[in-house]
Amino acid sequence: MSFHLRRVLVVFRALCIAIVILLLIITFTPLDQAVAEKLATDWYDGNGDVLVVLGGSMLVAGTGGRATLGYDSYLRTTYAAWVLHSRRFAWVVVSGGDGLAQAMETLLVRSGVQPGCIFQEAQSTSTFENASYVKDLLERRGLLKPTLRVVILTSDYHSWRADRVFEKQGMRVHVIPVPDIIKQSSSRIYRWQGFFTLLNEFGKDIAYAAMGRL
Repeated sequence: MSFHLRRVLVVFRALCIAIVILLLIITFTPLDQAVAEKLATDWYDGNGDVLVVLGGSMLVAGTGGRATLGYDSYLRTTYAAWVLHSRRFAWVVVSGGDGLAQAMETLLVRSGVQPGCIFQEAQSTSTFENASYVKDLLERRGLLKPTLRVVILTSDYHSWRADRVFEKQGMRVHVIPVPDIIKQSSSRIYRWQGFFTLLNEFGKDIAYAAMGRL
C-alpha cells in the first residue's frame, strides 16, 4: 500500500470517527438546547408600546401554488397572538416580504387580535431589512421617539442577531424569544434539524459581523 493511500485512509477513518462522535453528541445530549438558550439572552416579559413580529420562512405548494407560513413563521405568529392576549401593546408590526406580513396578519386576526392595531412591513427579506424598514415605518407613523418601548419577537436562535441588528439601526429594543430550537431539542428526532438551523444562523452571524451590521 502506497504512502499516499495510507494517508487517505487515515484521514477517512478520522473523519468517520468524528462524524460518529458528532452524531452521538447531537442525538443524546442537550447541545441544541444549551446553544439556543445562550442565543436567547433577553426573555423580556413585560408590556410595551410596539410589538414587532419578525417573519421567517414561507412555503409554496408547487408552481403557482398557494403560499403559507413556514414552521418558524407560524410558531412566531402564534406565540405573538398569545403575548398580545396576555400583555399590553398599543401597536403590532408584522415584518416580512413576499406575502409573509399579510399571512402573519391574517393569522393574528383569526387568533382574536384587532386588525386596527396591526401595521404591515411587507418589503423586507432579511433581518437587516426587517430593522431598516420597521424603523422607517415607525418614523412615518410618528411613533419613533426615545421613550417608545419596542419589543421584537422572534425565534430563540435568531434573537441574538436580531437584537444587535435593531440596536445598530438606533432602536433600543427588548426581545421575546420564541422557544423554537429549545422545543425541538426535547425530541431526538428533531435535534439534527435544530443543529443545522443553528449552523445556518452562525453563518449569518459571521456574515453580518463582516458587513458591520451587528
